[in-house]
Amino acid sequence: MTTARYQETVEASALVARPDGQFAVEPVLVPGPGRDNIVVQIAYSGVSIGTEFGALSGKIDWGGFPMVTGYMATGTVSMVGSAVTGFAPGDRVYVRHNEGLRLAGSGEAVNCRDGLHCSAASLDPRGDHGAAILPDGVGLDVGSLFTVLSVGLYGVDMAGVSTGDSVVVIGLGTVGLGVAAAAAARGARVVGVDPRERCRTVARRLGAWETVQPDGTDSAAQVRSIVGEAGADFVFEATGKPALIDLGIALTRPHGTLVWQGHYGEGQVQFEFVRAHHKQLRMLFPCDDGLTECRAALLRSVRDGRLPVELLITDRLTPADAAGFFGQVSRKGSGDSISPVIAWA
Repeated sequence: MTTARYQETVEASALVARPDGQFAVEPVLVPGPGRDNIVVQIAYSGVSIGTEFGALSGKIDWGGFPMVTGYMATGTVSMVGSAVTGFAPGDRVYVRHNEGLRLAGSGEAVNCRDGLHCSAASLDPRGDHGAAILPDGVGLDVGSLFTVLSVGLYGVDMAGVSTGDSVVVIGLGTVGLGVAAAAAARGARVVGVDPRERCRTVARRLGAWETVQPDGTDSAAQVRSIVGEAGADFVFEATGKPALIDLGIALTRPHGTLVWQGHYGEGQVQFEFVRAHHKQLRMLFPCDDGLTECRAALLRSVRDGRLPVELLITDRLTPADAAGFFGQVSRKGSGDSISPVIAWA
C-alpha cells in the first residue's frame, strides 16, 4: 500500500462477495484522503457471523453484489486529509466503515456496506460511525471485535440490568457473550443457553452463573429449574431467530423485560401475543452498538483486563483463508466458530 500523503486512489485488496455464496480476495481501489478523510491500513477486521451472513443470504437487505461486508476493524493511519484534525500518520485506530470501493480491473463500483474486509479504508473520521484512537494496551486483533461486543453492552445498558437481577441469554454468539459479560459485570446472575459447548464454556469464563445445553424437548423447563418457575427478570434473545422469541417470552417473569437483541431480518415477525400480554412484559429493541460512549467503555474494559476478548477469537484468518471460510459458512453454517478475525497487515 502506498504511503504518499495525498493521492486520488489507494490500491488495496478486499474480500468480495458475489451471488450464490462466491467469495474471492480481489484488488480494489480505495478513495484517497482528499480534504476530510483519513486512510487506514487495516490490520484486522472482525467478522460478525450473524449480521454479515444475514446480509449475504438476503435475510437482511444490504443491497446487491458485488459486496464487501465488515463493519469493525483496527489499523494504522497512513494518510490524512488536509482539513482533518486529531489524527496523524502512525496512529492506531478503530473504524466503523469504508467509503467508495471500486474493482481495480473494471472500475465497477462495489456495494460498500461498511466495507471493512479490506486491506485499506478511507473514511471521514468524524461522527458516530467514523474512527477513534485505539487505547494503548488493546491489541489490534481483539480490538477489531469492538462493535459486536458493544452491541451487547448497549442492550444491557438500555435494559437497566443491575446487581442481583436474573438474566437469561438465548444464544451465545459474540453478541450474546457480550450481553453475558456486561450483565455479569453489573452483578447479575446470568444463565446462558446455547447448544455449542465451546460457547457455553466461554460464557462461564466471562462470568455466567450457569449455562444450559438445550435438550430438544423443553428448554424453558431446563432454564426455569435454575432461575425459578416464574422466569427471569431479563431475557435477551440474541440469536436473531424469530422462532425463539416465544421461548424468550416463556422465560420472562411477569412484568419482566424481553430484549430483542438479535437482528430478525426484513418483513414481519410473529410471536405469541397472549402470553406476553398476560405477563405484561416490557420489550426492548436495541439497534446499533451504543455508538461512541459504549465503544469507548467496552475498549476500556479490554484494556484493563476486565473483558478477555481473546477467549472469543476462534478463527484467525488470512485473507485467502477468509474466502474459503466465508464460502463454507454460506454453505454449511458457522459450526462452533464464535468470533473470527481477518489479519490484513
